[in-house]
Amino acid sequence: MSRTIYLESKNISPEPKNMPLRPKTISLESIAPLQKQLDIHPVYAAVRNFTDLRIFMSHHIFPVWDFMSLLKFLQGQLAPAGAPWSPVGNGTVRRFINDIVMEEESDKALSGPGEGDSYASHFELYAQALEEIGGSSETARDLARLAPEKGFKGALAAVADMVPTPASQFMQKTFSFIDTGKPHVVAAAFALGREHIIPSMFRALLAKMNISEEQAPVFHYYLERHIHLDEDHHGPLSMLMLDELCGGDETRIAEAEEAAKSAIRARIVFWDGVLKALR
Repeated sequence: MSRTIYLESKNISPEPKNMPLRPKTISLESIAPLQKQLDIHPVYAAVRNFTDLRIFMSHHIFPVWDFMSLLKFLQGQLAPAGAPWSPVGNGTVRRFINDIVMEEESDKALSGPGEGDSYASHFELYAQALEEIGGSSETARDLARLAPEKGFKGALAAVADMVPTPASQFMQKTFSFIDTGKPHVVAAAFALGREHIIPSMFRALLAKMNISEEQAPVFHYYLERHIHLDEDHHGPLSMLMLDELCGGDETRIAEAEEAAKSAIRARIVFWDGVLKALR
């Protein structure tokens, strides 16, 4: 298994034997082949018209929703709410997780001329984008509404007939990470299965799909917003979070690496299913 040891420079030798090595973490090289498969997936070029885009988004809205459960699990571990309060862990990691929750739950929405600022979750933005092109977000909204009361499995059972099979399978994989109860596993699925891969994935979609910004402004805004946030801010800090939760422990690193690969494989299988629906 490939692992990275942090050094100040390639020209600096490792610490002497009587000095502890700095924490090991997952090497991005270990997921590079899977990320390459995502980057060149044929689903992006298969979105040629509004009908295709509606099919694509009617599947993809569910991973947009379940993203928040990964994030909220991690916030509960790294910056838990409750009273009396006490600081937990690394302050930089706390700041990151709270920042990303703010941006994912209440980001600036796309406003028209003369309109004041408004805010919405990225899930709500995506639902708006789907409705903008004549699609329906009703099933995804129902799932989001039912899940806090019934739990994920109960909510999914209530709407199962209306959820595309690839989306259902993808969400079940997402919640399998959460069900482990292991923060480093969830962080790997989040950092490497979402934040690290999203910019190149969405860039490929913008470059290859045949839908202009004028035709689907909210959808383009959503994609470009994620590219900007994840590449410049969320991606690097999510790796810091993952390092913090692995703590240099080889068992945790191995579990995190397998979770990351499993999450990316699940995305590839999901895109395969969407592509089949488009064809």
